[in-house]
Amino acid sequence: MQITVENPGGCRRIIKAEVPADVVTSKLNEGYRDINKQVQFPGFRKGKAPRNVLEKRFGKEVSDDVRQTLADEVVKEAVDEHALKLLGTVEVVEVGELKNNTPVVLTLEAEVYPEFELPEYKGLELERPVVKAEEHEIHAQLRGAQMNKGDLKPVEGASKKSQFIRASVKVTVGDDEIFSQERGLLEVGFGWVAGLKPAKAEEQLVGLSKDDTKEIKLKLPGDFEREDLRGKEAVIHLTVAEVLEYDGPSLEELAKENGFEDVDAWREDIRGKVLTAKEGDLDRATEEKALAKVADKTEMELPQKFSERKAAELIQQQAYRMYQQGMPEESIREFLDKNQGQGVDDVKNMLKRAFVTDAIARKERLVVTEEEIQREVARLAQTVGRTPDEVYAQFQQNGTLSGMREELKTSKVLKLLRQKAKYVDPGAEGETKAESKPKKAEKKTEKKAEKKPADKTEKPD
Repeated sequence: MQITVENPGGCRRIIKAEVPADVVTSKLNEGYRDINKQVQFPGFRKGKAPRNVLEKRFGKEVSDDVRQTLADEVVKEAVDEHALKLLGTVEVVEVGELKNNTPVVLTLEAEVYPEFELPEYKGLELERPVVKAEEHEIHAQLRGAQMNKGDLKPVEGASKKSQFIRASVKVTVGDDEIFSQERGLLEVGFGWVAGLKPAKAEEQLVGLSKDDTKEIKLKLPGDFEREDLRGKEAVIHLTVAEVLEYDGPSLEELAKENGFEDVDAWREDIRGKVLTAKEGDLDRATEEKALAKVADKTEMELPQKFSERKAAELIQQQAYRMYQQGMPEESIREFLDKNQGQGVDDVKNMLKRAFVTDAIARKERLVVTEEEIQREVARLAQTVGRTPDEVYAQFQQNGTLSGMREELKTSKVLKLLRQKAKYVDPGAEGETKAESKPKKAEKKTEKKAEKKPADKTEKPD
C-alpha cells in the first residue's frame, strides 16, 4: 500500500492510502469465505452457497468488516513508516466502494501527541515558608480531647473565662464572606476567636449571654492563608446560642490516661502531629505550584478531539480522588452525572498540565506498576471497610481504575518536581536553599502515634 500523511496544522493528521486491487479482492474473498463457513442457506450444503447469494444477503456486513480491516492495517503501517504518536482512535473519513479487481483509496483522520519542548523542570525556584504549630491549634486539640471525655452543660447568665459559648460565627472582609460556621464552639478567655487573634482577645467573649450578638474588628495577619486578604480589615460576627461549662477530667488526668508523663509531653506530641500535617499540606501546595510553573513556560497546541476525551478522563480522576477522601458513592455518582460533557475550554489548563506531566513521566521513565495499583487498592479497601476485590471491581465498573493509575503517575511527577526544586524562604532576601524537611518532631510523633491514635472529636475554635 502507498501511504501518505498530510499535516493540515496543529495535531491533526490526514492519512491517505491506496490499496491495490489484488489486496481488495483478497480481503473480500476472505470475508465471504468466512461467512460461507458459518451460515447454511436452504437448498445448499454448508459452505457451498453461491457468491451472488452471499453478496445479496451479507454484502454490507462483509464490506464494513473489510473496510475496518483495511483501515487498521493502514494505521499500523502509517505509524511504523511515519513514526506517528497517535492519540485516541483514528476516524475513517472516506472509503471508496469495495469491488473485486478494483483499487480503493482510504482517507483517515487522526490526532497525534502535541509536539512541544519541555522547559527546564528541575531546580525550579519556589517559595517554601517554614511551618509552625500555633499554640491555639495545640490548645484546641487538648480541649477537644476533654470534650470527648467530659460534658458541656448549659449555664445561665453571662459568660466567664474558662467557660464556652456555642455561636454562629461569620468572618467578613468588606462584602466577602470568608468563613462561616453554625453552632461553633468557642472558649471564653482563650485569646483566639475562629482561628484569629483580635486585640484584647482574652476579653472579647467575656460577658456574653444567650441571643447576644457581637462584632469584633481586626486586621488579618501577614501570613493569612489567602494572600489577597493579608493585612486587610475583617469583622468577626457572633450570635450566641448558649453559654456552656465543662464538666469532666482535667488535662493532667487525661495526659496520664493517654500515656504521657504530663501535659507538656502531650502538647509536644500534638505539636509534632500538627507539624507533620502542615508539612504534608505544604508539600501538596508546593507540588501544584511547581507543575503550574512548568506548564506556564510550555508552549503547545492541544488536539481538540483528544482534549474532549481527556476532559472526561480528568473527571474520572477527580471521582477517584473523591473516593480516596471517603465521600459517599451517591455523591460521586452525582458529581459524574453533573460533569459529563463538561466544556473543553474549562479544562484547557488542566489538559496542558496533564500533557506536561505525561511528558516528564516519559522522560524520567516514571511508570505505575500493577503491584502499586494493587497496594493502593488494598489501602483504600481498608479505609472504606471493604475487601480489595470489591474495591477493584467497583473501579473497573465505574471506570475510575484509569483515574487511579493517572493519579499515581501524577504523584510521582509532582514529588520529583518538589524534591528537585530550590527553595526561597519568604522571610529571606532572595537566598535559595535546597529543600529541608523536618523533623525530629515528626519522628517523635510517629512513635507515639503508633501507641495511641488521635481521637476524632469536636474541638473549640
